[in-house]
Amino acid sequence: MTDKLGRAVPTPSGWLMHPEQKLVLFFIRDPKSLMRLPKVITQLWHATSEGIPTRIKNTRTMELEDANETWFELLSNGWELVEHQINEDAA
Repeated sequence: MTDKLGRAVPTPSGWLMHPEQKLVLFFIRDPKSLMRLPKVITQLWHATSEGIPTRIKNTRTMELEDANETWFELLSNGWELVEHQINEDAA
């Protein structure tokens, strides 16, 4: 039997930008969730025409399966992964 405890499950993380650059959506693993039952926090932001977040619209916490489904659905609908993360200097 494979021991799954102690191993982090990959979660979607980073910024996705709306095709018209009006919104950006941030995905991050919830640090308070259990490793074996990870949750993902999303933050939807209004953005400038350059795709820079300006004002938060909402925050949600979801199960990993739902977060993965949302992530891939958005990508298939034209949302793009922001290659140079908006706050990479803070990381």
